[in-house]
Amino acid sequence: MANSSDTPHYPQDVPFEVPEGWAWTTVNNISKSIIYGVSESAKSEGKYKLLRITDIQNNKVDWETVPFTDFDDDKVASYILYDGDIVFARTGATVGKSYLIKGLSQKAIYASYLIRVQTFDLILPEYVKLFFESGYYWEQIELTSVGIGPVS
Repeated sequence: MANSSDTPHYPQDVPFEVPEGWAWTTVNNISKSIIYGVSESAKSEGKYKLLRITDIQNNKVDWETVPFTDFDDDKVASYILYDGDIVFARTGATVGKSYLIKGLSQKAIYASYLIRVQTFDLILPEYVKLFFESGYYWEQIELTSVGIGPVS
């Protein structure tokens, strides 16, 4: 009989088994921070680039075209983006769309319709990004998304 500390602790409704040596977890359990972005206005000049959902196209960001914004210097540390962060859309037609931050050459923060995930150092953000592209992830997004529109 296996020692209880050797037995993985799975969530209640595990949809499929994982390979031996792997364990089920949640994005929340592997993240040191998950927070919504800021509600600042985009400007042609400012202290920080302001990444918006619309700046993410075909899993790329052209940082040269991302607008600027200003933000309170005392609060900005919580919102600064770093290579390896993952942002995803929390609402609208693009809900669930994600982007792995890479190629930052100047300080950037992110807009309020995005959520940033910062994983713990031992977690590869590239792997988490692959999860955000998986069929299982998109099934969950579709199950939990609520749309409002005209009835035909």
